[in-house]
Amino acid sequence: MKKRTKIICTIGPASASPSVLEKMMRAGMDVARLNFSHATHADHKRLIRTVRSASKKAGKFVPLIGDLQGPKIRLGELPKEGVELPQGGTMIISTNADRYQEGVLPVTYKNLHLDVKKGDRILIDDGIFELNVLRVSGYRIHTKVVNGGRITSHKGMNFPDSQLHVSSITTKDKADAVFGVEQGVEWIALSFVTGPAPVLAMKRLIKKHTPPGTVPARVIVKIEKHEAIDRFEEILAVTDAIMIARGDLGVEIPAEEVPIRQKEIIEKCRQAGKPVVVATQMMDSMIRNPRPTRAEVSDVANAVFDHTDAVMLSGESATGKYPLQTVKMMAKIAQEAEASTYDDVKLSMDHDRDLVSASSLAVKLLALRGSIDGVLVSHILAPWSETILKSRPEVPLFLAVGSDRQARQLAMGWGAQPFVMKTQNERTFVRTAIAKLTKDHLIKKGMRLAIVLGERHGEGFDLVEVR
Repeated sequence: MKKRTKIICTIGPASASPSVLEKMMRAGMDVARLNFSHATHADHKRLIRTVRSASKKAGKFVPLIGDLQGPKIRLGELPKEGVELPQGGTMIISTNADRYQEGVLPVTYKNLHLDVKKGDRILIDDGIFELNVLRVSGYRIHTKVVNGGRITSHKGMNFPDSQLHVSSITTKDKADAVFGVEQGVEWIALSFVTGPAPVLAMKRLIKKHTPPGTVPARVIVKIEKHEAIDRFEEILAVTDAIMIARGDLGVEIPAEEVPIRQKEIIEKCRQAGKPVVVATQMMDSMIRNPRPTRAEVSDVANAVFDHTDAVMLSGESATGKYPLQTVKMMAKIAQEAEASTYDDVKLSMDHDRDLVSASSLAVKLLALRGSIDGVLVSHILAPWSETILKSRPEVPLFLAVGSDRQARQLAMGWGAQPFVMKTQNERTFVRTAIAKLTKDHLIKKGMRLAIVLGERHGEGFDLVEVR
């Protein structure tokens, strides 16, 4: 049985060849992520062409995510041998320096001295090093070293107690976003978002640079700041999808809270009918080893049990030794988890009385009774239909769209199997769609499908058997 949870793979040196990409797609890779923090536009342009070619050979609609770097705050230039942070001692951070001076660390964010206060924590290199602000004097931030050791240049910094006044969209992000739009990526991922404003700004930028008649790229917000947790409902209302970026999030908030926030975020996204992705260190040991740890297997399975739309690989597929084996293993875990009773969403009659919720509930009931083997919908006739599986019935969603681009864009949704029908109308849709799906071997004789058409409440909901 085909898995319904999608797998996102970050593309890098380990997976950039056409043959490896095609094998990964056949093994269960559904989405390609380009990390714009690394490489040049020319490099990414080559990768985009390779992904498109491999997906065509694999016979899959594989969307591309252009992941923006965002305003990552880092240490400046340190000596090659690094600098020792004395445990229990003191260290100064200066916003008026680009290179290390005796006892003074440079930082890339030049207004940091305005945003931190006495008692705030400063975490460096994913929280390995911890400093505590003693006082701020001009451009200098005087700190006590809580967790020390030898530190090197350009390590990332987090400020879990501070409200930073830094834009979520940098000049580089704007250039990368425009490049992504011009190259036709289906999704743009925003990093270090703290509220809804940058999401709306990015949507305006995308729209401005999208050619007329082309479906605009959608926005996926990475939840990795403590402010994003506090303002999650506002962000969810304006974004198209959510990614739970557990790396930085686990530094910004206590690590023990991350699993709870993960469950809460996934459930809110499911109820809203918006795709959600669980990311970071899911199969991290397979960067080096041919088999995952048992904890990693449980982590992936539990994300599926939480009803995430997709799980993501980062270094495992970009730079790891076993990218293909990792995809195969992740696909097996997802299939096993989906086949278990722990993957079931509880049936609730307390849904909102809107068309999407009513249709979703009806499909769920039909699936539970064993009355249907799939759902057939038209995104043109009923644009809301892409969310009809939010109740997570254990059946595929055959989603008719008007273009290859739209098929790729919607392929990230849980259970979605988009297919292209350029001309659609209610009178002939069912007959034409079933003929195409049968020809493409996506359905077969004897299968029963729930058909959802039309914009008005209840219109066009029917059952058919494939003959």
